[in-house]
Amino acid sequence: MKKIYLALLLPAMALAQTPAQRQKIVRTYNPEVMQRAVQQSAEFIAKQKELVAAYKAKHNIVESEKHSLQRIDEDGTPIFFTITNDGSSRTIRANSMYPGGALGLEVTGLGMVAGVWDGGKVRNTHQEFNGGKVTLNDAASDLSLHATHVTGTVIAAGVSPSRRGIAHGATAICYDWDADVAEMSIFGTLGYLVSNHSYGYDTGTLPLPRFGQYDFSSREIDEVSNAFPFYQIVIAAGNDRNSGIEQDMSESGYDLISGMGVAKNGITVAAIEEMLVYNDASSAIMSSFSNFGPVDDGRVKPDIAAKGVNVSSPTSFSNSSYGEFSGTSMASPAIAGLVLLLQQHYNETQGEFMRASTVRGLICHSAREAGFFEGPDYEFGWGVADVLTAAQIITNRNTSSIIEENTLTAGTTYSRTFTVTEPQKIQVTLAWNDPVGLANAVGSNDQRAPRLRNDLDLVVTRADEVNYPYSLNPNDPLSPATNFGDNKVDNVERVDILFANPGTYTIQVSHKGATLVGGSQVFSLIASGEAGISLSTNDNDFRDDIIVYPNPVRNSLNFSLPNNLQVSRAEVFDLLGKSVQVGNSVLNNSLDVSSLTSGVYFVKITADGKTSVRKFIKE
Repeated sequence: MKKIYLALLLPAMALAQTPAQRQKIVRTYNPEVMQRAVQQSAEFIAKQKELVAAYKAKHNIVESEKHSLQRIDEDGTPIFFTITNDGSSRTIRANSMYPGGALGLEVTGLGMVAGVWDGGKVRNTHQEFNGGKVTLNDAASDLSLHATHVTGTVIAAGVSPSRRGIAHGATAICYDWDADVAEMSIFGTLGYLVSNHSYGYDTGTLPLPRFGQYDFSSREIDEVSNAFPFYQIVIAAGNDRNSGIEQDMSESGYDLISGMGVAKNGITVAAIEEMLVYNDASSAIMSSFSNFGPVDDGRVKPDIAAKGVNVSSPTSFSNSSYGEFSGTSMASPAIAGLVLLLQQHYNETQGEFMRASTVRGLICHSAREAGFFEGPDYEFGWGVADVLTAAQIITNRNTSSIIEENTLTAGTTYSRTFTVTEPQKIQVTLAWNDPVGLANAVGSNDQRAPRLRNDLDLVVTRADEVNYPYSLNPNDPLSPATNFGDNKVDNVERVDILFANPGTYTIQVSHKGATLVGGSQVFSLIASGEAGISLSTNDNDFRDDIIVYPNPVRNSLNFSLPNNLQVSRAEVFDLLGKSVQVGNSVLNNSLDVSSLTSGVYFVKITADGKTSVRKFIKE
């Protein structure tokens, strides 16, 4: 019998996701694809209700939150669901975005909304959810400790400061897991950006071929992701390592991820111990239970790690009760909250929201190194989520970092250049929502054929130097990642150049095969360097025809522009990418910088709809 295991385990000036912004997102979706996703989900649920009712009647099933029959698999197997902060915030450095944090921001998730699917009813009267922070959106009647705890990790207000949620300014719409995919499709039609799912297969009696298999649950997640490309689904990796089940014993803790966690377009989250200080990769301590990859085709799974050990959050026992629990269920909502923070910051600085592939790529791009070797592995994924670095990359966009969304058409290659002016580590990440893949053959174990439909390729070149993305070997999961050639399985690819010499680098994105599913593929590109990269110009930029003087400067920074243009806006950033001064109206092409402390700064100049970034020294 197959079962499913739930991995147990701002201020008024902030820019919320408004109804108008959600509608703007919805208008970008393909109406036919969106309608088809909703219709297919409705038809599936209707059929499943009949099958489930017949199975219950025949087998006299007794249900509870820990053992709930939800569907009948394609091969007739019954599918059961079961339920499987302050330290969390500091582990992923989410606190750097809060008021008084290291970045000087005021990002708390205010006005943002998370979807939470779980095994029962959230205690929405808890003091951490006062003020309508939790909306119950279905008919769940039994209070759930697990659902309350998970929701608190995402949005708890901080009445108890040490139990404050990652996005404590946000709200949540909560559902039980009945008809989850159908409800997720409807959630997507409303333009929302993220949901958390801390459940997965109960693996005690799971047939061995189902571990790592790209099955109907995996495909459902990818179907929803492609219908609603701004909607990021976050999934707990599961807690089966050291459980003593046959798969765990035979694979030494590897090859344990299943179901939704195998999806290409979801973020699958591993659980680590609390990490308050990061010195190097050894600072990240893996939990004793978190499931390891690989999945059958060798993709990097899990994707990212967050605190999942002894997480304190609200419980359902009373309106003021709290409890500590451990599991990937406790790590996954931290990443859902992280998505809300990054989306809010992007909207406040860029005036729009990121596609799911962009936020997923950014989280993997900015992760702090973990494990024994450079690059990803099948334990920590890309490493420990790092909100601070991700937020800096957003702040520095179009000045000293790249975050871009573009479309690759069949038979073409996309290129973009940037310049490195001093030796440093640089990183370039490519991510995309891949179309739904072909299911693994039923009963076949460890099928290594890639599940990618549109296999994009990333390389970064300099002169005769070619740098390839990381790849892992599923047949030797303990071996380090290599970067000797194309990655043929992942829809997140990252190139790290650990010692990049000064010079001009070219990013190239292409694809294998003569065609692309749908004729084109939207992709996300992120690039950054430890000391910043200099971006190539485009039609919206000035070239070399702008002068900033005097440099070094004491009081007034002057701008000389071609054709007697006047500067309409000048924004000053420090070396960390933090905006420290904005002049929306610059008098006579001159900006008063006398209040700045001595140091090195960047000024982003806007005139006639074009921009330019220049470095200057304040004496």
